[in-house]
Amino acid sequence: MMNAETFHPAPDRQRKYLGHKIVLAVLVYTLLVASLVTGVQIYRAYQTALSNLEQRFTEIENSYLPSLAAGMWSVDVPRIEALLDGIAKIPDVGRLHLRGELNDDWQRKHPAHRQVLLAREFKIIYREGSDTFDMGSLHVELMAQDIQARMWDTAKSIAITTTVSLLMSALFVLFIFRRWIERHLVKTAKYVQQLDLTNLDQSLQLDRPNSEAQDELDLVVYAINSMRSSIQSDMKKRDILDQELALYREQLEQLVAERTADLQSKTMLLESKSEELILQNRELDAYAHTVAHDLKQPVSNLMGASNLLNAENLELSAEKNRMLLISIQQSSKKMHAIIDSLLLLARVRKDDNLPLEKISLEHAAHEAYHRLSALAAERYAQIHFSGHWPAVQGNEQWVEEVWANYLSNAIKYGGDSPQVEIGATDLANGYVKCWVKDSGGGLSSEQQDQLFEQFVRFHPAAAEGHGLGLSIVQRIVYKLGGEVGYDKGMHGGSVFWFTLRSA
Repeated sequence: MMNAETFHPAPDRQRKYLGHKIVLAVLVYTLLVASLVTGVQIYRAYQTALSNLEQRFTEIENSYLPSLAAGMWSVDVPRIEALLDGIAKIPDVGRLHLRGELNDDWQRKHPAHRQVLLAREFKIIYREGSDTFDMGSLHVELMAQDIQARMWDTAKSIAITTTVSLLMSALFVLFIFRRWIERHLVKTAKYVQQLDLTNLDQSLQLDRPNSEAQDELDLVVYAINSMRSSIQSDMKKRDILDQELALYREQLEQLVAERTADLQSKTMLLESKSEELILQNRELDAYAHTVAHDLKQPVSNLMGASNLLNAENLELSAEKNRMLLISIQQSSKKMHAIIDSLLLLARVRKDDNLPLEKISLEHAAHEAYHRLSALAAERYAQIHFSGHWPAVQGNEQWVEEVWANYLSNAIKYGGDSPQVEIGATDLANGYVKCWVKDSGGGLSSEQQDQLFEQFVRFHPAAAEGHGLGLSIVQRIVYKLGGEVGYDKGMHGGSVFWFTLRSA
């Protein structure tokens, strides 16, 4: 829809006049109607012509066949020839073929005969008293050339007459439209286009005789002038109200601005302090549970190895001592790495520009598997690595934590002797989907809705923990630019997945 700001009148040479469009519409409609009427008339004329042609057969049958039978009975060849010549001269007859009972043969053909319109075969019967004798047959063909020519002449005559009538009517309609409507519409459009708040005193007047009976153009002029008067009256009232409100507006604006600025400053300060306190409390609570959750196993390994080394009555071989020391060293490194990871996780809230690097998904997955090898052996879990392992963009320690959490859940909740499959798949959008599939009982729809919330545990008796693992996974993956999710396996079990950007 065009409004006053987007509408621009075209120059006269480019403008599409409404009168021309109306005339064209009238012409097209009348041409269609005239074509239909002309077709009906031509069809009726054609049917009439066919009916007249049937009379040709009746004339031949009644006027010529008895004489032909008598001539063929008496073997009067000149008479037969004369009768055939007479039939051939009948209008629309194109070809004659007379065959006698003694294989006599006579033919006549009109020079213009090309196309057969109607044809009929007549039996020639000679009667003498009560006896009848078969003298032969007469084949008559009526040609289409004459009737087609007559139909074409009729069509041309109707078309010329209709076209001339239509053109005269269209020109008259165009003249009437331009005289009675178009020039007044143009003047009205120019008036409305030039009308603004500075010239509301000038009314619209059309150059046409006054009449007591009003038509549509008078109604348009009346509506425009009424609108102009209404706008003019409203403008005067608005000026009076503006003058009265001007004094109050300045005072109110100043007062509102002062109060608003003060309230906004206090509100922003309170909101920032409140959000900061809420986030800090959540982070501190999550860090405390995370330390207890993630450091428990390496601390236990460290304490067990140190107790063995400090035992007085226990004699260990040098190889066993070396393995215990290596275990202590690995546990210490893992604790150090977990603490570094937690510190880095604490900085995520303040630093959104986390540096990402190209890492190996398979290496991170194997590191997580080694961390959980004791748990897997305890639960008799079978872990299978499958598929292609592409490189991704991320943080290796964080990705290892994600793998470790998914693998730990699959081992704990995968049923008796859990069968766990771990792998990665390239996606078409430039990401890599990493997944862990277990053989457990799966989760209900309600459990899936709460899956990645903090401190939610669906099977408290199945394994130790605080319900923080999946919420930490979600935070890590989101910061790495990926997504997390859960699907039910096609043949049972659960599939936990996350995505990372491909390297």
